[in-house]
Amino acid sequence: MPRFASHAEYCRHHRKVMELALELGVTPIEAEARMKAVEMREQHRAKMARRGLRSALPPIPLIPEQPAAPRFDDFDTRWMMRD
Repeated sequence: MPRFASHAEYCRHHRKVMELALELGVTPIEAEARMKAVEMREQHRAKMARRGLRSALPPIPLIPEQPAAPRFDDFDTRWMMRD
């Protein structure tokens, strides 16, 4: 957990994390990890841009892709009496 200069700064950070967690439907720990990953990726892209280079890393989408629902063909166990 990062150190904060004041309690107000901690509360602002915590509020951002909670709002993102509610928006994405994940836990606050996952939301904070996603925020940190996006921040680190954007810092890298900014550093590369300052040097006049193009970053090979694509931007991380803030909203993760939703997993597809499993299809019937994905269930191949015998106990389901499919055969």
